[in-house]
Amino acid sequence: AGPDWHRLHYGVAVSGGPDSMALLWLMAALLPGQIHAATVDHGLRPGSDDEARMVAGFCARELISHSTLNPPTPIKGSQQAAARAERYRLLEQWRKDNGLAYILTAHHADDQLETIVMRLNRSSGVGGLAAIRAKNGFIMRPLLHWRRDDLVRIALDEDLPFVDDPSNSDSRF
Repeated sequence: AGPDWHRLHYGVAVSGGPDSMALLWLMAALLPGQIHAATVDHGLRPGSDDEARMVAGFCARELISHSTLNPPTPIKGSQQAAARAERYRLLEQWRKDNGLAYILTAHHADDQLETIVMRLNRSSGVGGLAAIRAKNGFIMRPLLHWRRDDLVRIALDEDLPFVDDPSNSDSRF
């Protein structure tokens, strides 16, 4: 028998999009008092600080601990790759500092499909076509079998505040 998940504390990475807000709501409903939220604000887009404040406001209302994490230095080089690496570094440091068992992210079935299509377009070999893993070290992705539409529906049905991340619809990313 492994650790009792009813006693562990979990971190949820929350961008403020409908997917991550739905994940936060689902986890807080499932494990009240055991969920902590973090929003990484790279400061790369105008309004990203407003999104972090929106998540913080929701968490304050729902009595969920929230932290906004900012990189110590601006992102350089390939922005998407560098931002992703820095995001996971900040989240891992936050996880350790707060004694959290895992970080949960809102990757879902549509993200899986996008990842595979992107890798096909880059002519990745068969090994490169591996999908997003449900568990990778201290990162867990509990929504990989969910569709984005279902998560948006939860966000709307539960009247959760959310923003539509412009980088999700930007073909450069």
